[in-house]
Amino acid sequence: MASPNLPAIDKSFGMISSPPAIDTRPRAKHAPAVTRERCPFLEQVGEVQPLARLRAPAQPSWRSEGDARAGEVLAAFARTGGLASCGEVTGMLRRRTSQPVSMLGRWIVDHRVVSFAWRGELVLPMFQFDPADMGVSPAVGAVLDELDGTFDDWDLATWFALPNAWLGDVAPVDAIDRDPDAVRHAARADRFIARG
Repeated sequence: MASPNLPAIDKSFGMISSPPAIDTRPRAKHAPAVTRERCPFLEQVGEVQPLARLRAPAQPSWRSEGDARAGEVLAAFARTGGLASCGEVTGMLRRRTSQPVSMLGRWIVDHRVVSFAWRGELVLPMFQFDPADMGVSPAVGAVLDELDGTFDDWDLATWFALPNAWLGDVAPVDAIDRDPDAVRHAARADRFIARG
């Protein structure tokens, strides 16, 4: 850490400049100007949405069956193809590859698919697969790339299943086929907010 009495080095131009003035005014945690600078999508939608309205899955929210959100998440996946166990998905992948266990395992480890543990079993929402060849939807892949490293498995499933303010309170799982770019932009905005 530099001493306050020494000049600061401006790395963008390789020049020495005087120390920056310290701004002691209180700042909002997510000031709109700072967020817009880091996320161009926010310029298109206007002011930053309040965090409470985003329903961002920053907290583990439905890890037990008794939690009310569990029903909401499971219902979202039920209406968009349901859930399948790893064994069921592996059976469906046999049409595509001679190594279905390896393929599915790699997808899960590399976070190329949404998966989460439910009632002691790893399950995968079927909305993310093309029923013809069991390939992962490119739209889902793009969203997972945006959210990579932002949420754990539970929070990622919640993000897809619950209404999202950036999408007009429509769940990403319901909007991804209709408007994949909007869902990708919503993922980008939520990633910027979640990471601060």
